[in-house]
Amino acid sequence: MERYYWTANSFHERISAINELTRIIDHCATILNFQRFSDLSMSLTIELEERSLHALYSELSKILFIDGYKEISNSSSKEILLLINITFAKGTGDLVIEVPDFPE
Repeated sequence: MERYYWTANSFHERISAINELTRIIDHCATILNFQRFSDLSMSLTIELEERSLHALYSELSKILFIDGYKEISNSSSKEILLLINITFAKGTGDLVIEVPDFPE
């Protein structure tokens, strides 16, 4: 399976950026894994069809500054992996685990 590597920067508030990322990715791909390092950065492993890569880039580039994207000439239906490291500019470096408050 072919792999693509991107790095990205977000200047939005982290929680709202993650919600928007998830909404965009759900349209054309599947998040296989995510790793949060602190409130400064996270990495995602995404599986998608090669022909959807440009559409995903177009949508994500509206909310992220992305480096590493290369136009592909072969847009097939083969599955690829996209590994993306996202840095949040408004982070503090503190690792805080948010636990949702569910009503009883």
